[in-house]
Amino acid sequence: MAEADGAIVGTVISGWDGWRAHLYRLAVDPSARGQGVGRLLVRAVEEHLRELGAIRFDAMVLSGNTLGEAAWEALCYRSQEEWARWVRFA
Repeated sequence: MAEADGAIVGTVISGWDGWRAHLYRLAVDPSARGQGVGRLLVRAVEEHLRELGAIRFDAMVLSGNTLGEAAWEALCYRSQEEWARWVRFA
């Protein structure tokens, strides 16, 4: 979580399964975009998970979310076309 003047301006959710790190829902308040908030959040999470032993990181981005895709590409993440997400609803 990132704060400015006591207000939350950015968040990212991460998970760890013992060797892979998963990042989800990177969000930065529109008024704080372009100031490096997202980059700082992701790098802090990566550093923490690397200390736990993470050797692979992935980010979930909704198809068609061009803003999200651009943000992750700027952080050196690349789309892995050979994978698809499979879900089941209860």
